[in-house]
Amino acid sequence: MLDNLRFIKYVRSFMDGRVRLRHPALQDGRVARLARDGIAAIPGVISVEVNSRSGSALLLYDNRRLSREHLMQAGVAWAVWLDDASNGHIGPLPAAQGETLLAN
Repeated sequence: MLDNLRFIKYVRSFMDGRVRLRHPALQDGRVARLARDGIAAIPGVISVEVNSRSGSALLLYDNRRLSREHLMQAGVAWAVWLDDASNGHIGPLPAAQGETLLAN
């Protein structure tokens, strides 16, 4: 539960099929591109739009393929990655876990 807070604090809007979030690390163009491409690779994600000026991302996903629970797990992993990127450490992308996030 506490892990979810790492993600939830950046969420501005969350409804089935759509998530808007803001994170200061997304204002860095390189980080924004890596995050966009990595999140887009998660099975069930339809599109990801990142605005590096505002540090926001809009994620559209198929809620029949990607459950809220699995999206939350991916969100926590990405929040950790973005927090690290804010501190200058750009590690391996969490999207490599994408295959394990498919809803049953």
